[in-house]
Amino acid sequence: MSIPDIRPETIALINWMTGAAPINSSLAAEPIDLAWIDPLALGDLWTAAHETAVSRDAHRLRAPAANAARAVLELGRKMEPAFRGSACRDYLDLLARKIEEDPDKSHGGGPFYIWKEACFALRRCVELSFDGLAAAAGRFLAASERRAMPHLALALARLIDPACEARVLEQLAADLAPSPLLVEELRMAPSLDLPANLLLADLASLHDLAQEANGVDGRHRLSECAPYPAFAEAGLRAAGERVRKLHAFELPYESDKAFTLAESRVIARLARVALDRDEAWLPPVLDELFRKVSLAPTAAKTTPSQSVALGLGRAIEAFPTPEAAATLREVIRDIRHVGVKKRLQRNLRGAQRALAGRPEIALRLPPDQPLSKPQLTMLARCLEAGLALGMTLDYEAWRARLAEHPQARTLAASLVWRFLDPAGSGIAALPVLTGDRLALQDIAGKEVAPPPACRVTLWHPSEATAAEREAWRDRLSVLRIKQPFKQVFREHYVAPAEARADEASAMFAGHVVAVTPLLGVARQERWEDGDHCLTRSFGRWTARLQLADRIYPGRPGGTTTGNLAIWAAGESRAARLGALPAATLSEILRAVDLLVSASSFAVVAEDAHSPRETHLQDLAETPLGAMAEMRKQALKRMLRGLDNVRFDARHLRLGPYAIHLATGRVTRDGEPVAVDLAKDANRSARPWLPYDEKLLERIYWTAIEIALRLSAAAD
Repeated sequence: MSIPDIRPETIALINWMTGAAPINSSLAAEPIDLAWIDPLALGDLWTAAHETAVSRDAHRLRAPAANAARAVLELGRKMEPAFRGSACRDYLDLLARKIEEDPDKSHGGGPFYIWKEACFALRRCVELSFDGLAAAAGRFLAASERRAMPHLALALARLIDPACEARVLEQLAADLAPSPLLVEELRMAPSLDLPANLLLADLASLHDLAQEANGVDGRHRLSECAPYPAFAEAGLRAAGERVRKLHAFELPYESDKAFTLAESRVIARLARVALDRDEAWLPPVLDELFRKVSLAPTAAKTTPSQSVALGLGRAIEAFPTPEAAATLREVIRDIRHVGVKKRLQRNLRGAQRALAGRPEIALRLPPDQPLSKPQLTMLARCLEAGLALGMTLDYEAWRARLAEHPQARTLAASLVWRFLDPAGSGIAALPVLTGDRLALQDIAGKEVAPPPACRVTLWHPSEATAAEREAWRDRLSVLRIKQPFKQVFREHYVAPAEARADEASAMFAGHVVAVTPLLGVARQERWEDGDHCLTRSFGRWTARLQLADRIYPGRPGGTTTGNLAIWAAGESRAARLGALPAATLSEILRAVDLLVSASSFAVVAEDAHSPRETHLQDLAETPLGAMAEMRKQALKRMLRGLDNVRFDARHLRLGPYAIHLATGRVTRDGEPVAVDLAKDANRSARPWLPYDEKLLERIYWTAIEIALRLSAAAD
């Protein structure tokens, strides 16, 4: 790869921060314009920015150099740097000098932080073959305690020469002998290429692997780094053999002593790799290891290793498979340790939600076994998650797994599917199974044939015209089809044409939200709280919603939402909004809307100066959101034929009554009234609903009750 020369603007800014030369007057103005900086230029500036003093005695310095350094460091929170070889060398030298000056003194997190910073730079170095890196690596190794990050110590030794790598490996093997699984992982590491070795070092440095999904930064996956997957099988089998011997009393049993903490982290990594790859050999190996490591061989309520049991639970939550989730459920049933049991129960709930994000795996339905109601519910969740992931199935696999499956076919027949030819175009249709014959019916009810060699995906409203969306809603209303989740009545979002080239969306910026409900919804919807942001993965895409403040559980008050940016895996810059598939962008924006809507309402409701009625009045005067607009579309079809029903911008109206479509609040001639719904035994025969929603059903029955009152008054 050709690396461009350092830009003159970069050299000028480095000289300004280091005091080597004055900066020109145009750059001295505040705020400093750094819009020209790309990831490589940021890497060039990295060392100078970290060397420049930005504060003294806990007070911010106002000197131009300090302002420039702060601006560069702030940019580093939004953009990942890329380091040319010389920039990486300079940063390693700076880190080594800090250790040499005071090896024991904490610095922004202590010596371990410095090792993490070295790994950060090397992971993002685009010239690992640069000659000058060897001397910097040697200086860093000489100044540091290698056991702090043994995997990184090996990688640094490789940068020096093979003989150094061999010496460091043997020293580490001797020092870490009480953790044989870790030693075996270190002996395997030299067979990885250097970027994979650095990825392993980065992952191994995480104190809690729950921070990691498909890789520390999504750029690489350990599961794709040969020969680590083969080592995963060998390592998990070895771990299983050790606990088998404990249960056979071939080894003495001591509570929590089956593995060291370092080994438990190795086992968690191995399990994550195998689960990520959905390895065929894994189910029986994981089943035996997980059961035996969670249950004492005696009647004691202890475990051979709490850390391994909890690590396996988190691994299954992060990369669930149907078999692993079943094993986790059975471990929870049998385990005697109350504390571990509670934590594994949380992992199981998370795994059930996360399985919806792996639809290809979750759709692995047993054709000869009945499906329970929870399994069918999970199947529906997986299909809904597939809307954001662009899930497609081969036509024959779709027929076998869904359309013709004895128990899944009813669910499949309630959804609209797209049948794509190899060029990507195709038809939308509902599947109809009559006996053994599968037919496809289009929007008009006409039978159509699937394209040859087609693939199947769910229809999404963002990929249809307004007329097609309306027609499918009418079609399902005529057929009285209730969908397992919103599909044809689904809210959809598009980026305005003028914003499609932007790398961030301000669609949901500027909302004041309450932290407590925001975090509650975020946790339920699998968002992760980060540094002034919430992030969530949607397959290969990661969404990041900026927040004005750092949030955490228990923090009172509110914060303000900022822009939304979306990264593709392996990219250092946010993607242009127009580069995302329409359905994926729509689903991400829909997920953000849910976050903001729930917590924005809550912050108003929590205001001591805003009583409930005032709050409801405020909402009554607010334009309908996308979800309430879809409720309006459904009610128009549900109440078709009922006399005197009218809809305006925010209300369903019957004579003098108005029902707000976002809250269900009822007014008569503008005054709030209560409409008590009689408990009707026949109401168990519920009305046709296009999708399940309590508020939708309540508004429907309220309208029916008001219509009956008006009819009785007229008589």
